[in-house]
Amino acid sequence: MTLESTGTAARLRYYRVRAGKSREDVARHLGINDAWYHDLEREDHALAATLTLFQAIELASFLGVRLRDLAADGRSPSEPVDLMELPARIHEHVARTGLSIERLGEDLGVDLQAFMRSPLKFAAESPLGFLQAMAQRLGIDWLSLAHDERSA
Repeated sequence: MTLESTGTAARLRYYRVRAGKSREDVARHLGINDAWYHDLEREDHALAATLTLFQAIELASFLGVRLRDLAADGRSPSEPVDLMELPARIHEHVARTGLSIERLGEDLGVDLQAFMRSPLKFAAESPLGFLQAMAQRLGIDWLSLAHDERSA
C-alpha cells in the first residue's frame, strides 16, 4: 500500500509523525482542542467536515507539506481559481443550468447568498466540505482554490 492510496486521516498522521510534531503541538498551533485533532487523524471525513480551507492550508504548512499532499493523491490542481471569482462562476452555473441561487444553496445546505456577498468571510467560517461540494457543482477542482498555499 502506498501513501497516496491511504485515507486523509492516515496521511495526516504520517506527515505529523514525519514532521516530528505531537498531536498536542498541532492542535495548539491550529487553535483546536486535542480531541478535535485526534478526530482528524482517526476519521477521513473530519478534515473536510470541520476545518476551513485556511485552517487546512495552515495545517499542511505547519507539517511542511502542501494541502494536496494531505487531502488527495499529490496531484497538481488545475488552473488556480480565486475565491473571489466563485460568485461569477456561480452566476454562470445558474444561468446555464436554470437553477436559482436559492435552490443551489439548498442543494449545498448553505446560505449561498451570504457566500455571494462575502466569499472570503464565508470560506473562513465554513468547513472545507462546502467548498469541495461547490467546486464539484461548478466543475472545478477544489484544490485549485488553495493556489496561494506555500510550496513545501
